[in-house]
Amino acid sequence: MNIGEEKRKKVTISQLRKMKHEKRPIVAIGVYESVTASIADQFPVQIFMTGPSGPMSLFGHTNPTAITIEEQLCTLRAVSRVTKYALINAHMPFLSYQTSPRDAVLNAGRLIAEGGADTVKCDATPALSQNIRAIVDSGIPVIAHLGVQALRRVEQSGYGLKGATAEQAKRLIEDARALAETGVFALLLEHVCAEVVEILAGELPIPVISLGSGGRGDGVSIVAGDLLNYSAFKRPAHAGQMVDLMADIEKSLSSYAAAVRDNSYPQAEAAPQMQEEEYRKFIASHAN
Repeated sequence: MNIGEEKRKKVTISQLRKMKHEKRPIVAIGVYESVTASIADQFPVQIFMTGPSGPMSLFGHTNPTAITIEEQLCTLRAVSRVTKYALINAHMPFLSYQTSPRDAVLNAGRLIAEGGADTVKCDATPALSQNIRAIVDSGIPVIAHLGVQALRRVEQSGYGLKGATAEQAKRLIEDARALAETGVFALLLEHVCAEVVEILAGELPIPVISLGSGGRGDGVSIVAGDLLNYSAFKRPAHAGQMVDLMADIEKSLSSYAAAVRDNSYPQAEAAPQMQEEEYRKFIASHAN
């Protein structure tokens, strides 16, 4: 048992609201497999984001719109099976919620009932307010994702900075206000200018969490693969340099291949051996 484990409880939405009110930063991290999730859950991380980065990195997708709900469920289950404390948020894949309020509720329900999520996340626009509200009204809490939206990358002309002009910033704030009215319990702002994040965090009653958008919101999120540099994709600039697992892995694999080639691995003393008497019996029977 970890120190203080007996005092910890499952994170709740009320706790997140209280943290915002008390100006205590919310810690969120994107996890998509059980090892990282089980390690991260030992620490005071409030939200696990199981986003599209998981299926993209693990299954080799280069296009986030190609991810199916079955693939999203696969990574989500790996996380939920080992998580005791963090609030688990599941990304809703392309066309799982955009087509109708009914589809939105049914697919969000699958992520909860089949995947073990506590909440869901939608790449949101005011045009989808009816569908998002339907999910909320069904009893499933929602995070609205604004700024860079993987599912709208073609429409947005890529993954560039959002809110960099006065017009863009105004539109982002208007969209955030409109989505807050649908009943979402938090906003996730990805690659948005810090000034916009600060205004929204000060204005809205719900937590505003930054992903690559500075530290002026109510909390910060980052994908674990980016933080640790363990991903099939290039590390984003906002990830920082806390650790570089990719370099360690490359070094270890290179050393392993070289050791096999020069017969120094595996070490002879590590090989399983027969008992001497059994070996003699074996050699005798083999000779016959």
